Amino acid sequence: MTTPQYLAAPAPGGYHPSSPLCRNCGGGHVEHMKVRSHVGALIYMKFERLEGPFCRDCGIAVVRQMTTRTLFLGWWSPFSLAIFTPFTLTWNLVAYRRFTRLPSSIPAPGRAWMDPGKPVLRRPVAYVALIPLLWFLGFVVSGIVLHA
Repeated sequence: MTTPQYLAAPAPGGYHPSSPLCRNCGGGHVEHMKVRSHVGALIYMKFERLEGPFCRDCGIAVVRQMTTRTLFLGWWSPFSLAIFTPFTLTWNLVAYRRFTRLPSSIPAPGRAWMDPGKPVLRRPVAYVALIPLLWFLGFVVSGIVLHA
């Protein structure tokens, strides 16, 4: 039986070879999580996930990338608006909180952390989510006003 790649070599700092390492940088102190992305169009939906052990910095980078993608492309169908996108964003928030609790780790030799980039709310493309949310809010408010 072969050892999975993320368990193959210990990171600097004395981690035991059987402890999992970050799938990107090979660093220790990891959390095994699934980070999700959802794309919703009127007649098309796509679910994406990236699973594995991630260190603090690589995990935060993955969450930011996939959450931004979901905020940009996840709202464009009724089921996505009501169910799938809120679930995906909640799941990623849980993953983000778990990654932020990890201590920093040292990447394996010759490897580097993923660049986390700007926080999600500092990325202009994330605010595209306001369009369908305002539309939905307008729909709800107008329905309440018409029935009152």
